[in-house]
Amino acid sequence: MYEFTREKLRGLMAEKGIKQIDLADELDISMSAMNSKMLGKTEFTLKEIKEIARVFNVEFIITQTQK
Repeated sequence: MYEFTREKLRGLMAEKGIKQIDLADELDISMSAMNSKMLGKTEFTLKEIKEIARVFNVEFIITQTQK
């Protein structure tokens, strides 16, 4: 089980050879939206995190942080 972070997601993507465009397609979002999420400009939704977990066959712990 992993804590969901952008860094962990980048690592999983590298490990599995999945590009941002491929994940954007899986999440049914634009490449622009995916890029914003990967850069931390916008947050992933809970639904998107659940889909990411399914794609990578992992479980995430989701923590709430204050900004």
